[in-house]
Amino acid sequence: MEQIKKHYILFFLSIYFTNFFINAQEVVIRNGSDWYYYDQGYLDENWMLSNDLSNWNIGASPIGYGDSKIKTEISFGGNKEKKHITKYFKKKINIDANNYVAYEFKVQKDDGIVLYIDGKEIFRDNMPNLSITGKTFATDVIDGKIEDKYFSYIFDNTIFTKNEAIISVSIHQAYESSSDCIFDLELIGHDNPEILTVLVDKKNKLNSELLTKIEDLNEKFEFDKLIMQNELLENNNSNLKTSLFLTSILFILSLIGYYFLIQSKNNSKRKNEKKLAAISNQILEKEKEMITLTTNILHNKQYFKEIKADIKGIETKDKSTINNILKQIDYVLERDEDWEILKEHFNAVYSGFYEKLIALHPTLSETELRHCMFVKLHMQTKEIARILLIDPRSVQTARYRIKKKINLNEDMDLRDYLLSIS
Repeated sequence: MEQIKKHYILFFLSIYFTNFFINAQEVVIRNGSDWYYYDQGYLDENWMLSNDLSNWNIGASPIGYGDSKIKTEISFGGNKEKKHITKYFKKKINIDANNYVAYEFKVQKDDGIVLYIDGKEIFRDNMPNLSITGKTFATDVIDGKIEDKYFSYIFDNTIFTKNEAIISVSIHQAYESSSDCIFDLELIGHDNPEILTVLVDKKNKLNSELLTKIEDLNEKFEFDKLIMQNELLENNNSNLKTSLFLTSILFILSLIGYYFLIQSKNNSKRKNEKKLAAISNQILEKEKEMITLTTNILHNKQYFKEIKADIKGIETKDKSTINNILKQIDYVLERDEDWEILKEHFNAVYSGFYEKLIALHPTLSETELRHCMFVKLHMQTKEIARILLIDPRSVQTARYRIKKKINLNEDMDLRDYLLSIS
């Protein structure tokens, strides 16, 4: 009898706990429920925040195309080879989040999924870790028996923040010519706290996987870092060799260039020196010509002066003839052609001297200008007096007047001043 009692007790306990766990969950959204769907192309990136469903259709799940289990068939666009990558689904639900400790989404999807509650992303699966748009492809293809599988995703009750919520789902294909698409969803609320252990285990597993990935990434990073450092070192060595080679070439080229530059400067210097020497020789020749010309004028003037004196001493009754000769001599003595020739030679050597002197001192007379010319030619007082047919003391007086006219100090030599005018 005791043995029979034990069997009955175990039987009733099993029934009790079975009912407990069954009653510890409730289906909030059933498979085959109606969903709003949009299959007319791509929506903007904030589509999950909009509550306007006026352009959306409604149909029972599973929803999609290319699968015999589908209840509501949707459009994929007009081109079979370039189908719409993404399909959009929405559903409004009334829920008291505090009734349950956790919620489980069981989803049939082909290929990738992103699920939002009230515009906030809750999870994504088989999707890349980047900003999601309508043209974001799923990571992998879901095919074969996996297409019939319902994937489970468990979360605590904090995913719902108010009693009325909108669940938004985007289903993404792995490629544009995908032959089928399917979506169905079941939402289960759990009030058994033990379900959270599944969530914790799942998070721990995920954290463990993440840590493993991080360690793998760190190892890969360190390995890649060593490779990059080695490559960088090799590149630096190569660059250093190249730099040294180029520097050597540049140094050699610089030396060659410097050598030719010095040679060019030396050649230019020699050419300039030759030109200067030639110019100096020309100046000397011109000065010699002027001195010779001036000497000839001096001699000629003096010669005619002596002839004039001799003629005046001749006693003759033919005074008219004597007077004519004297007039001709005076003409020779007084004519300016010789002065013009002398001035021309002077300007050839001392270019612009006359013009500058006249510009500086416009009150100087022609005789005073000639006097200045003789002074610049280093002629002595007696030589100037003979050429100008005046007394040497008159030359001294003329110099005094010139210095006074040009406001020259008595201490300053007239010749030094005239030599400074170039």
